[in-house]
Amino acid sequence: MIKRISWMILGVLLASTAFARDEYVRTFDKTLTLQPGQRVFVEHKFGDVIVRTHPQAEIVIHAVIHVSAADANQAKSYADRVEILVEPSSSEISIRTRYPDTSRGGFFNYRSCSYSMRYEITMPETAPLEVRNSFGGISVTGVKGGAQLTNSHGNVESRNGAGTEHLENAFGSVRVEGNAGDVSIENTNGSIDASDIKGMLNVRDRFASINTAHIAKGVTIANNNGSVEVNDCGGPASVRNSFGSVSVHNIQGDLTVNNGNGSIEAAHVSGAAELNTTFSHVAFADIGRQVSVHTNNSKVEGERAGGPVTVRNSFGEVHINEVGGLLSVRNQNGSVEAAHAKGAQIATSFASVIIQGIDGPIQIENQNGAVEASSAAQGRCQPVIVHTSFAPIRVRLPGDASYAVFAKTSFAKIHTDFPLLVSGSDGVSGGEISGKIGSGACELRLTNNNGPIEIMKSGP
Repeated sequence: MIKRISWMILGVLLASTAFARDEYVRTFDKTLTLQPGQRVFVEHKFGDVIVRTHPQAEIVIHAVIHVSAADANQAKSYADRVEILVEPSSSEISIRTRYPDTSRGGFFNYRSCSYSMRYEITMPETAPLEVRNSFGGISVTGVKGGAQLTNSHGNVESRNGAGTEHLENAFGSVRVEGNAGDVSIENTNGSIDASDIKGMLNVRDRFASINTAHIAKGVTIANNNGSVEVNDCGGPASVRNSFGSVSVHNIQGDLTVNNGNGSIEAAHVSGAAELNTTFSHVAFADIGRQVSVHTNNSKVEGERAGGPVTVRNSFGEVHINEVGGLLSVRNQNGSVEAAHAKGAQIATSFASVIIQGIDGPIQIENQNGAVEASSAAQGRCQPVIVHTSFAPIRVRLPGDASYAVFAKTSFAKIHTDFPLLVSGSDGVSGGEISGKIGSGACELRLTNNNGPIEIMKSGP
């Protein structure tokens, strides 16, 4: 048994020796003077590009080449054939990496080499920058002349920049922290984080999350299959998404969200809000102007809107509170609850409607659902029109109410707390009354099928 184990250990050692590799490291250094009007251009792959800035006119290039091969001579031979082309022209200083072509017969032995190269570049802070890279990261700090960064299969970062920035990536994250100018970002299969931008932000992504914060002049976002968060935007915000949640807070302007199969949360918006989604929850709070919500098979919750609120929904509850204008809800197979609006127009079916503190006209159309409506309109003509079936209607009016009343039901009773000069009949098997409360200045029309009707005074 001991002999067998010894042979196994020997086999592992021989295998380790057979696959042992040698590494070789080569460095490259070059310093040039960047002339006024020149930009810096970098083209690279298989390694990181790190760019920093300084106030001087010099560009300092430092590169480190790592090669691993079956033996040291092969690693050194490959590393020595890696070219770094630094080429000045009237418009730019270009820095390009050229690796040996291993597809040629003379370089067949280099196919077993593995390699990478890392750039560390220090450049004048006011010069424009363009970097193209793949299979490595890009990190840029302090570029004030604007930057265009294009990458794939690696992360991209930009910090404390100025001017216009455009960043593209795929299969890697993008992060921008601080830029005194507009920023646009395009990514695929990688998250995006952008913050402290003094200009506008335009973002496009898919299959990943997007997070933005402290954007001075407005945000436009298009995403798919990933969550979106927007916080503290000094201008309008527009978000398009699908199969991911959208959360938006503190917007100094109008907000538009078009989502599919993802929830929406919006709060503290100084302008108007348009919120559209399907099959997910919608919630809003503290909207400065009007609100429009369009969804299906979802729950809608909202409070404190400075203007009218319009909700379109189906197969979901609607709860709205404190509306500074008319509340309009069209729902199906979902209940509606609302309080403190300047008027209410509600339509639903197979669910209840409960509204209270409505200081304006009330119009409710329901089927197979109970209705409770409370008017807060005192001393003014605000009509109340309610229809339902197979469920009760209960209407509460101020003590000084003045209405021309028409109430009709079948197989149920009609009851009123108010003195009413009536004509008609009232009974268990059906009833219809018409008459006046007070001077009869406003219309009160209540119609029901197979459900009772109650007209009650507000208050304790």
